[in-house]
Amino acid sequence: MARVEDLDLIESRRKDIHALFPYAVCQERDRRMVDAFLNIVRVPQVRRFMAERIVTLLYNAGPDFPDRVVTLVSPYARWGQWEGGGVTQWTAAATRWVAAALAVSYTDEIGQSVVDTLLQIASVDYLQPHIPDDIWAWLKKRPSLPPICDGRLVGTARHVVHRVRELGDVELLVSYFLLAWSEWNAIHRDGVAGTSHPIGEDLGGIWMGCHREVLIERLDNVLGQLDKGPEHLKQQNPLLDEDHILGAREQYEYLRGILLEVDREALGILTRMSFRLTNSFNSLKRPQNPTRHSFVPSLSRVRSRVPITLAPRSPNSVLHLYRCPI
Repeated sequence: MARVEDLDLIESRRKDIHALFPYAVCQERDRRMVDAFLNIVRVPQVRRFMAERIVTLLYNAGPDFPDRVVTLVSPYARWGQWEGGGVTQWTAAATRWVAAALAVSYTDEIGQSVVDTLLQIASVDYLQPHIPDDIWAWLKKRPSLPPICDGRLVGTARHVVHRVRELGDVELLVSYFLLAWSEWNAIHRDGVAGTSHPIGEDLGGIWMGCHREVLIERLDNVLGQLDKGPEHLKQQNPLLDEDHILGAREQYEYLRGILLEVDREALGILTRMSFRLTNSFNSLKRPQNPTRHSFVPSLSRVRSRVPITLAPRSPNSVLHLYRCPI
């Protein structure tokens, strides 16, 4: 990546960079040219004057335009974060990006770009409906996202969480949380409330223990990184400060508390189930009173009403339903 001390030089040559951009794209066969250009636009301070140029290029990109390049440069368009371009231009650019993302083969680099762009576009109300379900499915691939990631920053807004929930796929919802929750960014200001509801409603109950366990582990890791302080984190993301760390820690501790509470409720349900099943099973083993035989169903008939799979091996045997398989 370009060095900070190069920023003044890059800024002074912005017109040359704008002119070089289409040429670099056309030279897709020479990946060194494309990689050199990406090395420049990945600098946060450079994105602000390259975003409009990238969107303009995507707007004009035809079907013969290299899909790999479209995919790799799309995260740096800063979707919805600047006022340039009209709705038509943004929509056409998003449509071209969708076509490219559906055509490229998966690599971790491509996965990063697709998920980053997906979350940025999803944060823009009028662009979100243009994202097909096949693109949302990329979240399940869970690529490693970089410390500076605009998509992860804006993609935790309430309406994005709501859209993910609408897809009705718990695995996708969990993958979304695993990608969005990070020490590198706090949650969007309206996203905490939007996130607490699916934890209780979509991830509650005795059958979601495995998913909650994974999410609690993720939050433990995030909080552990935040505890290392700003100096440690700023080595990878110089944009962070003490306020970010304090705000993020408060949000993630709150969500962790909700997950633990939902977990305790589910464990309580399982414990009561185990107790009741144990009592029911033990009552079946008690000797029958022959003097009351005509008033009591036969033992074979009683057993026929109790599924064999529910007969507990021990008072706590039902608890195995709650944990992830090893």
